[in-house]
Amino acid sequence: MTGIILAAGMGTRLGALTRDRPKAMLEFEGRTLLDHQVAAYRRCGVERVVVIGGYRDDTIRCDGGVVRYRNPAYDRTNMVESLMCAREELSGTVLLSYGDVLFEDRVLDAAIRSTSAIGVTVDTDWRPYWQARYGDTTTDTETLRMADGQRIVRIGQPDPGPDDLDARYVGLLRFSDTGIGQLLAVYDGARAAHDGGPWQTSSRFEQGYLTDLLQEAIDQGVEVEAVPTERGWLEFDTTGDYELAARWAREGQLREFCALHLG
Repeated sequence: MTGIILAAGMGTRLGALTRDRPKAMLEFEGRTLLDHQVAAYRRCGVERVVVIGGYRDDTIRCDGGVVRYRNPAYDRTNMVESLMCAREELSGTVLLSYGDVLFEDRVLDAAIRSTSAIGVTVDTDWRPYWQARYGDTTTDTETLRMADGQRIVRIGQPDPGPDDLDARYVGLLRFSDTGIGQLLAVYDGARAAHDGGPWQTSSRFEQGYLTDLLQEAIDQGVEVEAVPTERGWLEFDTTGDYELAARWAREGQLREFCALHLG
């Protein structure tokens, strides 16, 4: 089992906080976001952890050994191409997480225990977190529709209607070896058909998001299943996110949304 952390992005919406470091190297509650994630993987039994860097890759440090890859085109590509920089790691069971997300051990453990070929962690109780984060539940949302409460049928489209928000995408995924094979086949086919042109929600194929690749798989009949959780995670996408989470930690409110293991 391998855990892969995507940490190549520039994090421009975090302003001065990421001027000299990638988002994964932000300090929060005594350690970097990357160290929090690696520690969670290790506590849940995932020993091989891969970090894919890019922007200010020279600043990435981690407690405990990790395998390092780099996306040299980080400034003109996105998550899918970052992942493919470590394609040789894509076999067996693979856990994949975004470098700007923290999650409780129970959330990671649920992903690990999933029997889906492609399992996508989703928060079915996301609205209180969004209300506290933005003051409403319509800001910065994207489609996530499920059939039968488990199979994902639409994901990642902007400006969703109220019937298109069954849960919130977390940025934590799990693939079996079969699922990895399906994902790579979908990627290779999509690249052959769309390289250099628009694809799913992205203006150019090389700028594709993971949700674009998931939707492409769904469109081709590949089953993508939800791994549901209720809260238990945090996202650090903007300066406001970071300041709010820090305030919650100081004032004892953090556990309402995410009870991090801080030992």
